[in-house]
Amino acid sequence: MINNLSGTTLADHVEEEIIQYIKSHDLHPGDTLPNEMEFSRMLGASRNVIREAMSRLRMLGLIQTRTKRGIIVTEPGLLTGFKKALEPRLLSVNTIKQMMGMRISLEIGIAEFLFENVSENHILELEMIVSRQQAIGINNLSVEDEVLFHTKIYEIAGNEFILQFNAIMHPVFEFSKHNYESFFKPINQKLQENNEIIGHADLLQFIINRDKEGYQKAIRRHLQPYWEFLHKED
Repeated sequence: MINNLSGTTLADHVEEEIIQYIKSHDLHPGDTLPNEMEFSRMLGASRNVIREAMSRLRMLGLIQTRTKRGIIVTEPGLLTGFKKALEPRLLSVNTIKQMMGMRISLEIGIAEFLFENVSENHILELEMIVSRQQAIGINNLSVEDEVLFHTKIYEIAGNEFILQFNAIMHPVFEFSKHNYESFFKPINQKLQENNEIIGHADLLQFIINRDKEGYQKAIRRHLQPYWEFLHKED
């Protein structure tokens, strides 16, 4: 029986109770849960409330309804809820900075996995991406072109979580490029004038040479505009 709502809705409490039921009964993906009517009796809540709570859990990927099996526990995507809720226009500048900081950390830290896994076939794939981008010209690269190279890097590193995070970050970086262009443009111009731009072709050369430490330093410089954005005063 659910008591003491204290500012939250009944559906919120039922949602938590169902999650607690999964934990306390040591249920795993594929295990069956009680149906709506059974949870209604157990928790003393109406079936409408139970249905709303279960709908939320389905959206999070924690449960599914299967024909002939009823409601079962499922393994949720680690970033499922985050992906559905993320809308760049609702993010503060500080939140965007935090996400960019995470990306910089991942890009540098993933080098260990990248250099452990990279093969000659991977290098050929990266060369094709870089060749296409060189034909376009560095000043004409879209966010999609930028993402393509880095997505391949994440694929080579073999971390599914980072691939999912990259897909989520894409609209955030696209939003940032368009809305903070006045900040990024002079930084890129200055780097270009000083011949300090590190492009994908430069990064690829470090990979070909199997120079992990050089790559980590280069990726940090490659992301210099984002690093400076982190220290931008709001």
